[in-house]
Amino acid sequence: MGSGKTTTTLKLSKRFSDVGQRIGVIVQETGDVDYEEGTLHEMGIKKKYIENVCILCSLETDIINNIQALQEEFRPDLVFIETEEAVLPVRIKADLQRMPLKNLQMAPMITIVDAKYFPLEAAMLLRYARIQVEETDIICPNKVDMADSERTSRLKNMFKDINSKASILDMNAKEGTGISELIYSLGLN
Repeated sequence: MGSGKTTTTLKLSKRFSDVGQRIGVIVQETGDVDYEEGTLHEMGIKKKYIENVCILCSLETDIINNIQALQEEFRPDLVFIETEEAVLPVRIKADLQRMPLKNLQMAPMITIVDAKYFPLEAAMLLRYARIQVEETDIICPNKVDMADSERTSRLKNMFKDINSKASILDMNAKEGTGISELIYSLGLN
């Protein structure tokens, strides 16, 4: 919580929207930054909420229903799914791949962490946090401007030890730093 998921999603959505892409966002939680309807409308972004408290319980209903509703109502080019921190993205990806969705192309999974507060030792990670780091494609230490360089370096070394295949991209989503690199890493530009 507070890692910058919503801010990052909004920055990504705006960049794609600015070049004519139609963006859908499916969101489970609201954090410090909310998806303000007027701003989303101006950006040409359509939002759907996951109503169920437990995303794992609702995958077969809420996510597929929201994707289908977005497709029928809005025909988005891209759909971002933002979940709360305890959800395992690899599970969502596996479930989405089994769903009967036409023309579904999966982008790399992104895990965003708060560079100032994320634990520096793998042994200190909660199980779900470790799995998120192990199974993601891109790890974004966010708010790197608030963490000293030694901490950031140790954090990135830990990520490399846990998941040597993941790209690691420093960000300050609030300022937009690292968003261009993230878009390039997604392969959607």
